[in-house]
Amino acid sequence: MADRKTELDAYTGGLFLMIIFSAAWAILATYFFNGLDFRITGLVFGLVVLYLIIWYLRFVKSSKHLPTISIETDGKKDKWFYIIFGLEGVAIFLAKNILLNIGVDYLFITVMALIVGMHFLPLAKILNRKFLLIMGYWISIIAGIGIVLISSNQFGYKTINAFVCMGCALSTTAYGLKIVNDGKSYLKKQKS
Repeated sequence: MADRKTELDAYTGGLFLMIIFSAAWAILATYFFNGLDFRITGLVFGLVVLYLIIWYLRFVKSSKHLPTISIETDGKKDKWFYIIFGLEGVAIFLAKNILLNIGVDYLFITVMALIVGMHFLPLAKILNRKFLLIMGYWISIIAGIGIVLISSNQFGYKTINAFVCMGCALSTTAYGLKIVNDGKSYLKKQKS
């Protein structure tokens, strides 16, 4: 199957997702830091997300002036992409219910982060993107550390959840910034 798109559309799609996920993780981090006076977290991530939104809008506007090309879609890749996202959603839903039923719901954020991190590992292979592999390992490691720290009762679970959420927001904003950089390079090539 072939779609008519500009090459810049690949950047806008990924950037849109990173904006949503960066904002969500940053909001969660700020929520869990409640009472610890870490409002700076929300401010810093808010500014980065605003920067990503500005570039998203610039890419959308710029794509209107670029020629469309016929892009062959890989049905097998698309199928696996949606299967992985579906399994991630089911795993998060099941984890929430299992943790709630066994009385350890306070582990949900770290377990959810672990599931999110693990979903990037097969996605990196399917989409052939090394940065997704790095994100997958990064998020999985910080989630695992969070689970261990919460389980050992050395720190309050809200503080650990805040740091895990910050780590996740760092990875999604880093990927968003990489997409912006790649998109800017692409636009420069188009102008020359």
